[in-house]
Amino acid sequence: MAKTKNQFNRLEILHNLLAKGTPVGWTDIEKSYLHNGIKVTKKTIFNDLHDLEDSYRAPIKPEKGKYSYTKPYSFLKRFNVDDSKFAEELQTLLQQFAEFPAFNGLEDIWLKLKERIPNTTKEHIVQFESNNDYSGLKRINELYESVKNKECLKIKYQDFGKELREYTISPYLLKEYHNRWHIYGYEHKKEKIYNLALDRIVSITKSEFMFKKAKAKDLAFLNDIIGFTYLYNHRTDTYAQLETVKIKVESKRANYISTKPLHHSQKEVESTENYKIFEYRLRINNELIAKILEFGKDAEVLEPVSLREEIVENVLGMMKIYE
Repeated sequence: MAKTKNQFNRLEILHNLLAKGTPVGWTDIEKSYLHNGIKVTKKTIFNDLHDLEDSYRAPIKPEKGKYSYTKPYSFLKRFNVDDSKFAEELQTLLQQFAEFPAFNGLEDIWLKLKERIPNTTKEHIVQFESNNDYSGLKRINELYESVKNKECLKIKYQDFGKELREYTISPYLLKEYHNRWHIYGYEHKKEKIYNLALDRIVSITKSEFMFKKAKAKDLAFLNDIIGFTYLYNHRTDTYAQLETVKIKVESKRANYISTKPLHHSQKEVESTENYKIFEYRLRINNELIAKILEFGKDAEVLEPVSLREEIVENVLGMMKIYE
């Protein structure tokens, strides 16, 4: 039987609550429903718990009147609609919005939804890049809710090869790049914007600090970078400056860049039979360097000199390895 929009909303709220990992009672669930403008009876809450466990095979563990998941679980992957009126409504809505420039990209979401709806032939028409083993996935729901509800967090974090650290973050934005996720927010003790990789987060708890609202300029730098990194120079005590970057690319390889720009600021400033020159306004970071190195001998950095020298240093380092 297809779910109504209200039923689906309740199950999604219930899933997000259980996914946090902390056992909750029916009164906690009731409060979460009310926070989202949904008033229900105790019987409805227990029906939803049973429905989530029975219809969607959620690994729910009841213990002393409280409930939690016994292992990581994705509710949407179990979204099974034989009578798929609700799913069809979502598809139609996404298709309509995708016609407007402001909603470019919804076609991708629409396709993902279609591929999750069972079909009789079991034939997959579209394959998406995914990384289901990425350990940071288990943190997404909890962080999403914290961003939405403007909750300040205490995050224990252990970067590769470094000691355990603790950050107090007012979270502003979740960002995905190459199937990895970072959370951006204001770090209260350092008094500046930080970004943390989800796969290196050890634990998340609520902080006693007041949530600090984001200013318009706080995340503006994200428009000027590729990927996650906003490099900080400890010698000059400044972040990477916005620069003009020019890259000369061999013609055949340049066609791939023309059809899929490296960055939204991309401009083609010169074109010949043998090469094209692309110009960008960017803050130089590790992801940009890695992207250029992907093109090997087919790409040459022309400007700025500092980036050109960085690429040369990387190439010489690779030469030593292969000698």
